[in-house]
Amino acid sequence: MNAAGPDPEANSWPGLSLEKWDGKQFWDLLAKKVPINIEPYIQKGVRLKEFLYEISDTSRFNLKTGVPAILAMTLPHITENPDELYEELESVVPQFPEDRLDRQYQRLFEWLLRRYQKDVCVERSGVSVHFVDRLIDMFPDAKFIFLYRDVRETAMAFNRFQAFKLGTALKKAKETTGEDPTDPNSDISRLGEFKWLHPDYFDMEQFNNYEMSYEALGENLSSSLVSAEKNISKLPAEQVLYLRYESLTKAPHDQLRRIIQFIQPESATAQENEKWVEQSASMIRSKPATWPELPSEKRKKLEKASEPALKLLEYI
Repeated sequence: MNAAGPDPEANSWPGLSLEKWDGKQFWDLLAKKVPINIEPYIQKGVRLKEFLYEISDTSRFNLKTGVPAILAMTLPHITENPDELYEELESVVPQFPEDRLDRQYQRLFEWLLRRYQKDVCVERSGVSVHFVDRLIDMFPDAKFIFLYRDVRETAMAFNRFQAFKLGTALKKAKETTGEDPTDPNSDISRLGEFKWLHPDYFDMEQFNNYEMSYEALGENLSSSLVSAEKNISKLPAEQVLYLRYESLTKAPHDQLRRIIQFIQPESATAQENEKWVEQSASMIRSKPATWPELPSEKRKKLEKASEPALKLLEYI
């Protein structure tokens, strides 16, 4: 990637390149708001548990205004007063000098470390599996924890993941009919089989029964994992920790100690680390595999589609 000029693929993942941005451009990315008309779905029972920003009558943002990207999940993980932290960052980040994006992120991380008197930043998001190569380009000295799971079970989880299911169904409806199902003024007659997604006709039972293709999920998830592992494997061994999800749920204390030792091998706060291990382990629950319960034909298609990752990660 050429730091001197624009990245030709930057539009695929805005903000993940070595382009030069000033502080205002960087903040515009972090504070981007996309109003979505999903309140009717939430009122009828759709749960968006990953969305942590608490919307109320007095909250600064809501679903109609749109919630800034950094407020939706990131800041609520850091503080119980995310609006207050957002306002602090709103005054700080736009003042960053023009610089490469990797250094802008580093400025943000360092500011947060000072603000909360911490000494390490850990970023976690499942979607990052799609741009591991970008992250390695931007942060070549960073440590990477490659947490992976049986693809077959991940596909099952995605078909239970309501936020993803709703987003996928709405996108498919719009692509198929040309109508936006979330728009109360959309032409219902054109929605056809997707009529149930219109706010006035939304039905939770039909939503729960809506099923994404297990074959497509298996192919996409498997391809992403294989690609991510290919990139991760190029890094020096000391920069990578391979972590199997099933091992984490089976022996959480042991695996969590591996994680903390990997992140801070010479930490002087062993007692605090062990406290973190105990607290974190108490939140982990082992879950039995559900993919074997699929009807035979669906199970076979899922297994075949998932085969590349299953072999690579030694599940078969």
